[in-house]
Amino acid sequence: MFIKPIDKKFLFLSVIKVLAVLVLISLAIEITSADQAFADLLYQWEGNEWQFKDGWVTATLIHKGGKYFSIALLLIVFAMLLISYTSSILASWKHSLQYLFVATVLGSLAVSIGKSITNISCPWDFSRYGGTLEYLSLIEQLWVRNGSQCFPAGHASAGFAWVALYFVGRYHKATWRWWGLGFALLLGSVFGISQQLRGAHFFSHDLWSFGICWMVSLICYEVMLKPYESTK
Repeated sequence: MFIKPIDKKFLFLSVIKVLAVLVLISLAIEITSADQAFADLLYQWEGNEWQFKDGWVTATLIHKGGKYFSIALLLIVFAMLLISYTSSILASWKHSLQYLFVATVLGSLAVSIGKSITNISCPWDFSRYGGTLEYLSLIEQLWVRNGSQCFPAGHASAGFAWVALYFVGRYHKATWRWWGLGFALLLGSVFGISQQLRGAHFFSHDLWSFGICWMVSLICYEVMLKPYESTK
């Protein structure tokens, strides 16, 4: 069985491109104050308080329930992976299931690590939105690093991490890969917007969450799936 070597140059350049796009968009958000403007709009719409912070739909159904939903999906993938070692039906999907499980876990883990080292505050921490801190933009906070752990958006990553489905479909040359991408974008956006309505995140926090999950899925694809493309 011939396994293609990993194209390290392509992988490096791909990661650099994703990072460059994220940085450019972040600079645009900084220049236009888009984070602040959108948070202002939501805060004023909710009556100058985060009415949905403890709401049943946003806090219980989407925040807590969404976490359990994503975990349930992951457990299903893990169960299918275990079955693939003994079942002829799923045997051909073994590499794909390995990839899907690892990529989704690492995507969320990477975002979680990012949260722990950036020390970026949530909107509800700022006096502008009912908190106690003076408002600082994302880039200013990255420099000062005196906030809490709100960047990138952790809950949104539980949805965006499933962007790995797109790469599984790409590996199998299946048209449903676009449905996989759509599912990840929809789930991550629902989780992200819900958290924004609660005052837990700015738009840029969700943007970086998606970008990190995409990069992790891309790296895992190049390492775990692409070398086997010629052997399918």
